[in-house]
Amino acid sequence: MKRTISTIFVILAVLFTSPLGAEQITKVAVLDYTRILSSFYADSAEARHIEELKTVFAEEVRRLQEEIQDLEERKLDAENRGNPRDALELDSVIQDKKRYYQEYVRVRGNQIQQAAADLGSSNALAGEILREIQYVAESNGFSLVLKRSDPNLLWWSYEVDITELVLQRLMSGN
Repeated sequence: MKRTISTIFVILAVLFTSPLGAEQITKVAVLDYTRILSSFYADSAEARHIEELKTVFAEEVRRLQEEIQDLEERKLDAENRGNPRDALELDSVIQDKKRYYQEYVRVRGNQIQQAAADLGSSNALAGEILREIQYVAESNGFSLVLKRSDPNLLWWSYEVDITELVLQRLMSGN
């Protein structure tokens, strides 16, 4: 009798615990992280600031080039008029402008490149993107998110791609 009661308890324990274990299904999502970066960073304040720096840089480069060209034309005119003293003075000014131009392009170009590199590795932006990925994943019942670019990811259904949902949250400022 005791054996029968023990067997019944074991069977009941198995029946009550097995459905709980079967409910643990892991849902996996896929995300195009490169697209998130390019879309979201393009609209960020930091990206707009970098674009403004590039615009100012291009305008200044153009202005300096025009100034050097104008000085070279004036030097040529002085040489054609037979005024070597003015031509020599203008040549000195031209050389100074060219050195300044080269230094300006080097320094400002490096500053813009560094700002762009800093944007790509910005902890604040990366943190914001990760928070939105986590929110979208948890809200939709996903417990794992993989990058679409992962070489080990062989196939996925577009139904599990959460890229658009994350972009919508990032663009709306949630």
